[in-house]
Amino acid sequence: MMMHGFYHTSGIAAGFADLAERSRRSVVHLLSAGRGSGTGVVWQIGGVVLTNDHVVAGAGGMLRAQTLDGRDLPATVMARSQDLDLALLRIPVDDLLPITVGDSTRLRVGELVFAIGHPWGQPWVVTAGIVSGLGEAEARNGQPIAFIRSDVRLAPGNSGGPLLDAHGQVIGINAMVFGGDLSVAIASHVVESWLNGAQGRRVRLGVGVQPSPLPTGLLNGRAHGLLVISIEPGSPAEQAGLMVGDLLLHADAVSLERPEDLHAALRRTAEATVRLRLLRAGAIRVIDAPLDRAVQEP
Repeated sequence: MMMHGFYHTSGIAAGFADLAERSRRSVVHLLSAGRGSGTGVVWQIGGVVLTNDHVVAGAGGMLRAQTLDGRDLPATVMARSQDLDLALLRIPVDDLLPITVGDSTRLRVGELVFAIGHPWGQPWVVTAGIVSGLGEAEARNGQPIAFIRSDVRLAPGNSGGPLLDAHGQVIGINAMVFGGDLSVAIASHVVESWLNGAQGRRVRLGVGVQPSPLPTGLLNGRAHGLLVISIEPGSPAEQAGLMVGDLLLHADAVSLERPEDLHAALRRTAEATVRLRLLRAGAIRVIDAPLDRAVQEP
C-alpha cells in the first residue's frame, strides 16, 4: 500500500511539472535597457501581452520581451492603467501560445496556486502556495479592486506574471504594489474587464513603434521620435503608405516621443484620418492616414 501511495504521489508531482512547463511557454521576460524589468503573460493570439503598469512605467517605451525559446522581441505599449496597475503590450509575433484564463470569481481560500516569473532576474522560476485570502483593495482612484492573497513566494521580477490555479489557468496577475503584500494578485476577472474596455476604445493604425534618436538639430533640440518597426498587412498604416524605417514626428499637433504619445493622439482624434509628420530618407513628409475604429484589436 505504501508503494502504491508513493507512485500515486509521484504521478501528481509529474502532472504539476507538466502543467508548469506548458504554462511557462505563455510567459515572457520583459527587459528595459537590457536589464530585467518584470514578467508578462501572453493573453491573446497575435502577441497580446498583459503586465503591470509599474513594470513599463520607467521603461520610456524601450521594452523588449524574451520568450522561453530564446527570441528577443520589441514590445510596444498599447494601453495603460495606473489606477489598476495594468498594461497592455503587443509583441510582433503570432505563434506565442496564449495562457488559458480561469474564472477568479469561483476561487476559494485553500486552493493550490502557482506563480511564474523572473525573481531577481532568474528566468522562468515557478513557486507554489495556497490562496490565503480573497478581498478588495482600494486603487489609486478610490475604486475597489478584487485581489487574491496567497503565500506564493514573490520577489522583484515577478511583477506582471501569472498566478495560476491547479489546472494551469491564470486567475490573477501578480502585483507587488497592492496592499503592501508581496503575494497579492489582481483577479483575472478584473483584468478581463479592463482589457475589454481598453480594446473597445482602441483606434487602430496598425504600426509597431519604438523611440529612436532624432538627427541633431532637426526639431529645436527634441531628442526622440518614433521609429516604425512593423506594419500590419492590410492595416490603415499600410494603406497610407507608411514604411518600416519611417521616423514619426507628430500625429496631428501631438509630438511623438513615446509610444504612449501616439496612442493618446489616436484616442483623442474625432476625425476619420490622422495627419502624420515623419522623416523618411532625410526628408520630412506629411501623410494623412485613415483610422480603423471598427475593430476591437489594438
